[in-house]
Amino acid sequence: MIRAWCLAVAVSLLLVGCDGSRSLVAPTEPTNGALLTIAAIPASLPVYNRDEWRQWIDADRDCQDTRAEVLIEESLFPVGFRDPRRCTVDSGQWTSPYTGSTNTQASDLEVDHLVPLANAHRSGAWRWSLADKERFANDLSDPEHLIAVESSVNRSKGDQGPESWRPPKRAYWCTYARAWIRIKRAWHLTATPEEWGALEGMLATCG
Repeated sequence: MIRAWCLAVAVSLLLVGCDGSRSLVAPTEPTNGALLTIAAIPASLPVYNRDEWRQWIDADRDCQDTRAEVLIEESLFPVGFRDPRRCTVDSGQWTSPYTGSTNTQASDLEVDHLVPLANAHRSGAWRWSLADKERFANDLSDPEHLIAVESSVNRSKGDQGPESWRPPKRAYWCTYARAWIRIKRAWHLTATPEEWGALEGMLATCG
């Protein structure tokens, strides 16, 4: 699932617009010109309501919801199901990228949004429609957007960004930072100055 991306530039490029806004070119894979905007969290930010982010839908109506699709895709071996219709994943073999540990029971895992829903909300998604929030919560187009990890690790991360939480497995920092930037850029989300500083530190481990 992990993709190898090449660094396009060694350091970030700070751009200052005519209105005084600041944007940074993300130092990840060869850029398409998109910018990651650096902005503080608005003082008048609306209250985050998780109920607005409908998740684990069955988009293709095959009885396997988003969580099941992720578990099936990321298992190293064919999964076992709890029911004859093959709707709910029961067993398999998953290696958590955050820790490197191996798990065989689906009940021990949670599917993590690499960019947490509440973080996305603070980064500009508070403006989104309910349909867009649902799309983000269930997006399978990027293999790092949703990741099966241990429940304990997912809960310790919560809605924190890289400025306050990083995967325990240091070897994953490079992939994590690149994916964080790529996802935020794709969804036109902002990053705080502290968040960007932490991302640069993690990118420094890319070698």
